[in-house]
Amino acid sequence: MNRLHLPPALKQGARVALVAPARYASAELLKNAENLLISWGFSPVIPPQSHLRSGQFGGDDKSRAAAMNAAFRNPDIHAVWAMRGGYGCTRLLPLLDGDAMKTHPTWITGFSDITALHGWANRLGVASLHGPVASTIEVTNSADVEEMKEVWMSGKCGAQTKRVVGGNLSVLYALLGTPYMPPLEGRWLLLEEVDEYLYHIDRMLVALSQAGVFDVVAGVMVGSFTDLRDNTKAHGQAVDNPFGMTIQGMVEEHIMSRGCAVEWDVPVGHGQRNIPLVLG
Repeated sequence: MNRLHLPPALKQGARVALVAPARYASAELLKNAENLLISWGFSPVIPPQSHLRSGQFGGDDKSRAAAMNAAFRNPDIHAVWAMRGGYGCTRLLPLLDGDAMKTHPTWITGFSDITALHGWANRLGVASLHGPVASTIEVTNSADVEEMKEVWMSGKCGAQTKRVVGGNLSVLYALLGTPYMPPLEGRWLLLEEVDEYLYHIDRMLVALSQAGVFDVVAGVMVGSFTDLRDNTKAHGQAVDNPFGMTIQGMVEEHIMSRGCAVEWDVPVGHGQRNIPLVLG
């Protein structure tokens, strides 16, 4: 298993870039994140691109990638904190400066759509931090937020004993067959999801299974699966046609049946609990 490079710990006054690699960030969100970082003793850096908006995105792909690359190329910036998730990070992957990331490892921090950036960094051999994005900080358990800050300041995995990759199931599904899928062999694969139809979760797990993912990982960590929908009138369908399987049933059929170990109820995802995990 290749050696993993941990970005350096953040000392008091360390510079943290506030970026919007997916959905756009409002001026209020940027200001709140800036004030929070100052209260933690860090120096926030807001790239000009972080104020942009193009549809739902925080500017066009080149602008969002430019903000990321500027942070990676600056040896004085030690963390890049995503303002929001949503959708958009996969569009940036071919535009990111991998050489800069390997030269100056930087803590990419966030979850949900940020899973794509984690996969990119981990494939380069650089650790990243799966934790709250700025827009979810107020609804995240305060102890989890404090622990995220501690990982930044210590540069260590804390009590974490497993070597973990992954994150959002939909994003990992989108990374299948690309050079940006995180390294899987011998790792524990974290899976979490929000606002998806049950049948589509099954489709994604089938794809990962048929791609051999569950044959090479050490195990699967099942995070929260929240706000799920079914093929019923309650979820906008014309007739009731429920899928008929629970998340547990799908995990048992597609993962456990292949002899893959499973850790249930990991407090990670789009709920109130979102413990930070070092990925790689």
